[in-house]
Formats: sequence, C-alpha cells, structure tokens
Amino acid sequence: MGDNTERRKSKWNVFLAILVVLFAAASISIYIAPQLLFNVYADEDDFYGRVDQRFRSMNILPDVGRRVITYDYSNSAATAIRYDASNNEAMAVFRDQRIKELQKDFKDRIKEEESSRKKQEGDDLLYRPLQHVLLIDTAVYDSGTGALTLAIYTEEYSENESDQTMEKTDTSIDTWLMAKDDMRSIKPIQAMAPGYREKAAVFAKEYLNTTYDESKLTGNEATFLQDKDGNFDKFVISADTVAFFFDPGTVVDEEEGVIAVNMQRNYMGATVRNRIVDRFVDPTKPMVALTYDDGPGGKTERQILKCLKKYNAVATFFYVGNRVSSDPTTVKMAYDMGCEIGNHSWDHSDLTTLSAEDITEQMDKTNNAVSKITGVKPTVFRPPYGAVNEEVMDNAGLPTILWDVDTLDWKLRDAEKVYKKLVKTDKLNGKIVLMHSIHEETADATEKIIPMLIKRGYQIVTVSEMIKYKTGESPKAGESY
Repeated sequence: MGDNTERRKSKWNVFLAILVVLFAAASISIYIAPQLLFNVYADEDDFYGRVDQRFRSMNILPDVGRRVITYDYSNSAATAIRYDASNNEAMAVFRDQRIKELQKDFKDRIKEEESSRKKQEGDDLLYRPLQHVLLIDTAVYDSGTGALTLAIYTEEYSENESDQTMEKTDTSIDTWLMAKDDMRSIKPIQAMAPGYREKAAVFAKEYLNTTYDESKLTGNEATFLQDKDGNFDKFVISADTVAFFFDPGTVVDEEEGVIAVNMQRNYMGATVRNRIVDRFVDPTKPMVALTYDDGPGGKTERQILKCLKKYNAVATFFYVGNRVSSDPTTVKMAYDMGCEIGNHSWDHSDLTTLSAEDITEQMDKTNNAVSKITGVKPTVFRPPYGAVNEEVMDNAGLPTILWDVDTLDWKLRDAEKVYKKLVKTDKLNGKIVLMHSIHEETADATEKIIPMLIKRGYQIVTVSEMIKYKTGESPKAGESY
C-alpha cells in the first residue's frame, strides 16, 4: 500500500514538472513573439505597447538619455515619434517641422493607397483598411565645438493581408548639421577636417567585414567608402561619439535597412575640428560667383541674403553709393554674413564719359558711404553698364569685375526664365554670374538657383575668393577680371 502511494506521488510530481515546463515554454513564446514580429495591433493600447517595445529595441541612433514618445493613433495610418527634449528652441522648431512633413507625406500616401484598394474591392462591406505604421526616431547631438547635428530615422510597416502580420517596408535616415550660434546650415567639411572620410572608411570597412557575412555585403560597398563628396556626409557628433550612417542597399543588402557605424570620438582624432570654421573653400572643387548689382535692394536683397544664409553661401553685392545711407540694415546684414561688398559708382553714371577727377569722386563717395556702415571700404568695383576703359580702371583704385554669364534678369523680370537660363548654362566652374538685387523676381529665382548649384557640386563663393583660387593670387587694382 505504501509503495503504491509513493508511485502515485512520483507520477504526480512528474506530471506537475511537465506542466511547469509546458507553461514556461508557452510563457517564453508569448514573451518572445512580439520581439521577433511586429504583429497587427488589436486596438489603441496594443498599438502603444508594441510601439514602445519596438523603440526599446532600436539601436540606430546613439543614446541621448531619456526621451519622450508621442503617438498619433489611427486604424490605417498610425505614427509614433520618439525624441529628446532639445534645449535649443530653434533646433526643436526645425526638427518638428521636418517631422510634420514626414507625417503628412506618409498619411497622404497611405490615403491614396487605401483609396485605390477600396475601388478594387468594389464592395464597401468587403473592404477593410490595412494597417500601416510610421515610426520616427530622432535626436539632437551637441558636438561641443559649435555644431549641432540632428538625426531623424524612420521605419515603415504595412500589414501583410494574407497573415495579418506587419512587414517592414522601408527604413531611412537624414541628418542635418548646423552652427549652434545662429542655426545656419553648415557643410561636413566645416565640422570635420580634410581626411575625415579616409579615417572613417578604415573603421567602417573593418566593422562591415566583422559584423556581416560576405554574402550580405552588396559587392559595391567600396564605392561608398571612398574619400569623395557625398560619402560619409550623414553623421552625428556628440561629446564622446561619432556615428556614420549608410542608406539601405549601399554597403549591405537593402533588406538590412539603414546601417549605423558608431565609433568613439577619440578614434577620429584631429579630423573632428576643435571648432567649426565659418566657411571652407576647396580650391580643387568647382565654384561659381553670384554677383548682384544696383543695391542695396531693401526687402528683395534681404530675401536673397536669407537664402544665401540658409545654404551657407555668399555673394558679391555691388552697391550704388547714393542708395547706401537709405538702407544701412541690408548693407550691414550682407557684410556680417561674409558677403563681399563692391563699388558700383555713386549714381550709376557711365564712367567712360567722365573726367579722371569725377571718376575718383564717384568711387570715393561710395567707398566712404559703405565704410560708415561696415567699417571697411568695398574691395572690388564694377562699372555701370560694364562700360570701362583704361582711364576708368586707372582711377577706380580697385580691381574691375565684369561678368561671364548675364542672366538678363533686369529684362526678363521672370523668376522661372532667369532660373532656366542658368540651368541651361554648362560649365559654370570659375564663372561670374550677373544679376540685380533690386528685383523681386531675381530674389525668387535665387531661391531656386542656389540649391540647384549646390546639388550640381558647385561652391558658391565671392568674386575675390574665386579669382584667388583660380589664378593663384588675389585680384589687383587696375586689372580687369
């Protein structure tokens, strides 16, 4: 009897042990499944839980400490944003605007897709909107050297109608580099010294080779590890970290998404500048000089200046002396931005019709008017109408600047036509472009011209900078360029 009791106890213990193991296995599968698969969400609370879990597992952006998640729940086009509470108000405003643009683009696309699906169903009772999710992960980093970097990483998911799981359909990343003091956009070379790409490439190559199986590499990764413009331009710099980002399909198979290569900042050494430089001109790269006559141009010129500042570009403004004192704000704004100020005579006279004494007076009065506002005299001169002779050059006292490309903005008075005139002009490297800052249409054209030139790889420089880098010496008084 005692033996039977013991055998029953033993069997019961074994049964309990099996139940415990099965329960544990079930618990583990329940816990692990959501990590392995972003499932279709049942309701708003389920959406919040799954989003929070996904954000916790994201590791593309370097950690910035505590961050906040906001949600915009929808049955068909839900979004969630994780961000740090940046203490730079201007950067926060800029970041929030970018996020709004991403959300709007996402929702507009989904609305169009679902509208098309609904038409294909042909029966409102059969139609059910699929779930789509946009996750936005963003952070602001302070380099401590005068630069702020903003990173915005996104993941998109769409419901697979056949099994009601969420498939990751896209990942992307964008970074912005800005001067902390005035939030102007700056180029990588202003925060990083020449040679930074080569230094980063050594680390990135080793990282890719040790992290990914050779079959995962694109076979074309060397192209994106070269020391050339466009490579290693997406990055963030924090106090102790530098992270470079590669778009999907560049160095690793597209299915792997965005690739982040993080390294300790001290690895980059002196290739991270101790402080950002205001402007950097690479003499080996194409450059073009935009020039504007007949100013100061008041409101329209300030529109031009704001566009130049946005793209960290400069221009040369040739001022008519008798207009300077009536618009000191514009003159000072141009000078403070690093633009070059030129002399365009006192009253826009044809200087070839004047005596030597009168030419000198035209120049001196304009030089003094500009100097009263900026503290320095103009550095270059452009004769009105381009009318010049030896006597004018001899008495101008400044280098004479003409032009290579006349946009005819004064005649066309049409922003699109002025823009197209430059778009169709080949080989602008080393060329001086003539425009006028007093026309509203020219200001509108400038807002399209500058990003177009930058996209084509041109550096936008002052006339004197271009002459110096193209000829090997600064422009000289009495010479014509």
